[in-house]
Amino acid sequence: MKQTLLLLIFLVSILNTQAQNTKRVEVNGQIIVAVEDLENVTVFNESSNKGVITDSLGRFKIKVALNDEIQVSAIQLKPFKTYITQKVIDSKKLTIYLNEQINTLDEVVLLQYDLTGIIEGDIANTKVVKPIQMFDFGNVENLEVADDHHSKVDNIALGNQNDRIRYQADGVAILGLLVNAIFKTKNKKNKKRIDRQNRVGKRFNIPVSKLSTVFKNEYYTSNYNIPEDKVNEFIIYLENSNFNYALLEPTKEIELIDYLHLKSKEFLTATSGK
Repeated sequence: MKQTLLLLIFLVSILNTQAQNTKRVEVNGQIIVAVEDLENVTVFNESSNKGVITDSLGRFKIKVALNDEIQVSAIQLKPFKTYITQKVIDSKKLTIYLNEQINTLDEVVLLQYDLTGIIEGDIANTKVVKPIQMFDFGNVENLEVADDHHSKVDNIALGNQNDRIRYQADGVAILGLLVNAIFKTKNKKNKKRIDRQNRVGKRFNIPVSKLSTVFKNEYYTSNYNIPEDKVNEFIIYLENSNFNYALLEPTKEIELIDYLHLKSKEFLTATSGK
């Protein structure tokens, strides 16, 4: 085990010696990137373990050899790695193109309290302000507000608007009572007359005079041989016979025809001796 460890140390020492004895040449470098601040960009030669930093224009000088590994890093730039070629050695110029590193945070919240990082302690030390209690004023339209210079001028001699409306309403009410008293008796008489006229067709909401408007006089004369001068008399005859107004419904058409045929014969028989 000790022999193996000694062998590894020996090999590493040889490699370091060879790296230090490698002949390197100094080249002029230039960092090109679309940022304003190019100063203090680190340019490190991994093969020689030596590095430099750039000036404000992104320029630097570093010793390199063929196939050396060069790493470039900065906070504002994306890390970059390249290798030295024979062309760089011959021209002694090294141009490195980089991309800007954009670091964004999802959300930054600044609090007015000093935080220690201990969640339990920070919560306990945080001051909590109770919300303001809102008063319930009810319906604002029902509030009585004192008049100010923006309020409308109201003539006291004529009374305010509410009084005028109330007096107008009272006058209308009195007039309504008088009208009701005058026409009360007439309305009762009209009601009795209407009830009497609709006593037969009340069940179906059909007035007595419906028969005179459902069919024309020609219908009675052509279908039931009722003389034209006796059509109205025939209609009165039907009404006095407790005519069933349900027969006027569309579904009762056949029954209506049979009924009118029967009643027309009775009417003609009854009036033939007159």
